[in-house]
Amino acid sequence: MDKKEVRLNAGKRKSLVIDFRKHCESLDTHEKEAFLQSRDDAKSTIDSSFTTCKEVVERRFPLEDVATLQSLQRKHNTINAVGVDSCFFFKVTDAPKVLDSYNDEVEKSKHFSYELDGSMNGSYGRYSGGSNNGKNFAYAMYREDMKAVGLNPDCNIEADLNSEKSDSRYSRTTNPYLSQCRNDNQHWLQGGQGGTNQYQSWKDKYALHIIGTGGCRSRAIPCSDLEFAKFEMMISAKQEVVNTHTQWIQTVVARVNRFKEVIKSMTKFSQVENFAKHEQIQWTIDPEILADKFGMDLVISIDDAAESIMNIGKAKPTRAEKILAWQKANGVSLAS
Repeated sequence: MDKKEVRLNAGKRKSLVIDFRKHCESLDTHEKEAFLQSRDDAKSTIDSSFTTCKEVVERRFPLEDVATLQSLQRKHNTINAVGVDSCFFFKVTDAPKVLDSYNDEVEKSKHFSYELDGSMNGSYGRYSGGSNNGKNFAYAMYREDMKAVGLNPDCNIEADLNSEKSDSRYSRTTNPYLSQCRNDNQHWLQGGQGGTNQYQSWKDKYALHIIGTGGCRSRAIPCSDLEFAKFEMMISAKQEVVNTHTQWIQTVVARVNRFKEVIKSMTKFSQVENFAKHEQIQWTIDPEILADKFGMDLVISIDDAAESIMNIGKAKPTRAEKILAWQKANGVSLAS
């Protein structure tokens, strides 16, 4: 039987859809290029912004003062005035006041987190704007590493798409698969599976000495309007990474969903092969899928089948074989 006549079933279609998803992710598309470029841009923008941040923080908390207090802390364990942080609350001192959400005039200020999972809207609190507000940035930055160990860094994007499709505001909160993905992602980012704690590594890279206790708001750090603009560029760069990641995966999921509909109308593997070879697709189906799927569909020859069956157990001896065995047992010469 020709291998191309293998019929498709639900299991085979599922394996092919998964492989087609990998193919779509490997394509050099405009959306993918924009995502990769945004990550490169974000790294340089964050580093540049942090250079300014360091200047502003150390202007407010001189290193010599930090050293003095550290010395006192070592001498007196009742003193706790110096620490390190990667989150800062900056307040502009050389620009007009702005209107807040209540239409009151307030000083221009914002919370800036340089942590991997920090807030990306400038609001106070690491997870302001949703518990996965900052984690989407972490998923995007370490996407390839996470995929390599079987994780799903696209889970929040896929959940949003499914939520829109089902028009249900409860789908994200009641999805056990999404919860498991998030838990597994979090475990890995925290150093699970014997890896690096990416959260801590990122935090250490962007940590500065701060004098004072309490939350960020209790130690507002003065800065210029120009410096403030550089901090906002950091937030914009992180948002762009999340946005381009979302746009790319949206196109991937859309293509895969369309393929799911197409493959439903296919009954034979040869049809999938013809589709894969199309000049616009150019999809090389994973050879392991081919080997796995053809194995049980090949028809062996009748001779091979009969032999494999009849070789089981001991065959009944013929009359000639019985006589020969009797002669040997009774010492009768075969020549006589």
